[in-house]
Amino acid sequence: MTRLLLLLLPVTFCLSSTSRVLAQATFPTIAFEFTSEEDNRLIKENDSLKYYAATGDTGNIVCIDEDASYYKLLTKDHKIIAEGSFILEGEKYLQVGKWTEHFPGGKVKETGYYEKSKPIGTWQEFYNTGKMKAVYNYAIIDDGGGRNSCISGSYQEFYPNGKIKVNGFYSAAAQIVTDTVTVEDPVTEKKIYKLQKHSTYLPEKIGHWEHYDESGEIEKKEDL
Repeated sequence: MTRLLLLLLPVTFCLSSTSRVLAQATFPTIAFEFTSEEDNRLIKENDSLKYYAATGDTGNIVCIDEDASYYKLLTKDHKIIAEGSFILEGEKYLQVGKWTEHFPGGKVKETGYYEKSKPIGTWQEFYNTGKMKAVYNYAIIDDGGGRNSCISGSYQEFYPNGKIKVNGFYSAAAQIVTDTVTVEDPVTEKKIYKLQKHSTYLPEKIGHWEHYDESGEIEKKEDL
């Protein structure tokens, strides 16, 4: 049985045409550019703070406060790119609690919450002027095959002048994905390729949607 943990607004789950289903990548999340103390090169340390080369982009710096389990991603001149809390589960570093990404000038670009590196609850995006750009919600879905995170619930987008641009709802549409994984043959001990199916979820537009122009007048209405 599928169990859905949804913050804020509950919605009905259904499948429909793929034209209404968006790729999850259309909604940004905050990168955690730290793999481990072994994989990230240590630059310096003092008291409880350690500084490492960031994963992927070694021009950036990761600052880890081990006492408070707090992370900061910095530019080479120590301006904050992103920050948030983490936990160590086995050998994995996982994002938890509130996380924030910043524009180069320091203002908030986006902010939201994580549960073990999966987005959850209300997320907000901003323009570099400080005005709201978008606000939407993530649900955590437990379908017995693992925990997934997907946009689900109310969605609003705004123009730079602060007026509403889009107002609508998403549900989480189940998709079956086939991946190729590498396993070891128990007899020959050689690596073999195996097809593995699993469920994933993508945000799907449902219900009543409204689209506005920059003056606040309705341009289009949709009932899906």
